[in-house]
Amino acid sequence: MFISMDMLDLIQLLSVFFGTLIAAPLVVSKKAKKRMVGLSAVIAGSFFAIIVQLYLGLYYFVFANAFWLLNACNGIKKIIKTKNKRIKNF
Repeated sequence: MFISMDMLDLIQLLSVFFGTLIAAPLVVSKKAKKRMVGLSAVIAGSFFAIIVQLYLGLYYFVFANAFWLLNACNGIKKIIKTKNKRIKNF
């Protein structure tokens, strides 16, 4: 018995892998570098989920993932601002 996967299944697996398995433990980290990697994983997972949802016609779910994608971008922006303030104060 062969497991057949098409491109849509692979993108769904990437969405779960990046958006949940990698992102969840890193986003709650105390270190800014790990949080940055976690938020980048959230962005990647949301992007893959949006592709799948657009393909399947689940347009309302696209807005939910766009919300998470924008929040992750906002988190990265705040980490970078905080890092720049620390460098400027020295």
